[in-house]
Amino acid sequence: MTRSTPRQMAEKKLITEDEFKKIELITSGKIVSVFYELRILLYMGVMLFASGAGILIYQNIGELGHLASILLLAVIMLGCFGYAIKHGHDYKNDQVESPNAYFDYVLLLGCLLFVSIQGYMQVQYDAFTQSMLWNTLITAIFYFYIAYRYDHIGVLSLAITALATFWGLKISSKKWYNGDFFDQADLHITAMVFATLLAGIVFSLDKKSIKKHFTFTYKNFCFLLFFIGALTGIFIDSIYDLLFVSLIYVGCIFAWQQAQQKKSFLFLVYAFTAAYIATTYLLGKYLFNSEPVLWYYYFLISCGGIIYGIIQYKRLFKR
Repeated sequence: MTRSTPRQMAEKKLITEDEFKKIELITSGKIVSVFYELRILLYMGVMLFASGAGILIYQNIGELGHLASILLLAVIMLGCFGYAIKHGHDYKNDQVESPNAYFDYVLLLGCLLFVSIQGYMQVQYDAFTQSMLWNTLITAIFYFYIAYRYDHIGVLSLAITALATFWGLKISSKKWYNGDFFDQADLHITAMVFATLLAGIVFSLDKKSIKKHFTFTYKNFCFLLFFIGALTGIFIDSIYDLLFVSLIYVGCIFAWQQAQQKKSFLFLVYAFTAAYIATTYLLGKYLFNSEPVLWYYYFLISCGGIIYGIIQYKRLFKR
């Protein structure tokens, strides 16, 4: 739509004069939407509140006491869930609009406090050491229930993350810092298997029209985990590098198909990036080897081609 489109529609009697005046205010820039800016600020406010509460309790733990701190967090958490129960709409397989502007953020705060209380109890009382794995699964199930019951994509992301942790997809900060991150040799395979199984469940739910607007979030996690796992496999399992490259190409074809079908530029970027890294690896290992001149021309041509292709597809999606 151009700035002249509303006037052309009004002249063809496709819209009324009142409708034209309302649209003209938007297309002319006199009215600017700040919807997404406000949402970002509200989400940041929820995150900062949850973090600030933890810091405040940590700094004053000697005065407040552990049990009092946990009780305070629990009261706020229950208040958030109580608010959701009172104001939430009935469940539907289709998308459900939030009852008010604050509902999603209150519910997200309650879920963040839920996991904060668990972490607090684990650190101070070692409460879940013997059942950490199952506690993670219960948390994931609870988050999935909240996400579907109250139609919350943010909580859905927490649920998928918790489920991935239950599968063993977690990064130890100690391992990362000490440089032995890849000691768990099958981590990348676990990521690929988890992504594939999750994708199968997602397509089944989408086919049954159960929260179809959740599908993009699921696919985003699946593509990220699959490509990261496969690319990791290339470098740490060099014996099977051709197998991982083949899997990457299959995943790229699927990502490209989903990008075309769903008009998702993000999936297209995933496909281009993964294919480029895999192709560069193959050329470096089996063809170019140590030929600096060939590498120079390759990077010069390929980088330009990738950028040009992404720009062209982005314009296509815009149209």
